[in-house]
Amino acid sequence: MIPKYVPSFRHQDWIDNEDRVQAGGERGLNIRFHDLEAEFQTLADAYLNPVIAALFREQRILSVIPLLTANQNASQTPGWDVNVDAAVKPSGATSASGIMNVVLPDGAVIKSLTVFGTTQPSPSTALLSVNLRSRPVTAMAGATTVVTVQTFGAAAVPTTVTTVDNSVNKYFIEADLTGAQSTDVTLNCFQIVYQ
Repeated sequence: MIPKYVPSFRHQDWIDNEDRVQAGGERGLNIRFHDLEAEFQTLADAYLNPVIAALFREQRILSVIPLLTANQNASQTPGWDVNVDAAVKPSGATSASGIMNVVLPDGAVIKSLTVFGTTQPSPSTALLSVNLRSRPVTAMAGATTVVTVQTFGAAAVPTTVTTVDNSVNKYFIEADLTGAQSTDVTLNCFQIVYQ
């Protein structure tokens, strides 16, 4: 919270025929102008700049490598094969499922999620669903979907405003693929835009 502004500079009037205006000393011009300068700096740093920053937050982009861990029974749905900087559907599998943690700054407003990857051959009958979700830190179930992506390279926007609250929620991405009989699917990057 931004504190209420209380001015600390107080001008002491000079008295005609009594005061001699001078540069130095306790009542000199230099010290008074330095006091004014300090007052304006405090006003800018502690009061104006925080309000401007709160009103006009810059958009930031978080690009993460899809380091997906299997999140279902591997005998039914295999996890993604993770190589150096991508996740690939296992050879011969028709589906893949994985989950990864995402660390977002507290107070950020999530604007979009974009998934970069490839499908060979293209087009394909494979169905991809990548979800950015939140779940209370004390819960093991009951995740809320923030945004869902089903197409590579197209930014998906949340349907409701979601503000990151790390004291209450944890955030993660789930990537599920089905129906990929002879299709090679590679996930290169997850990109989250926030403000």
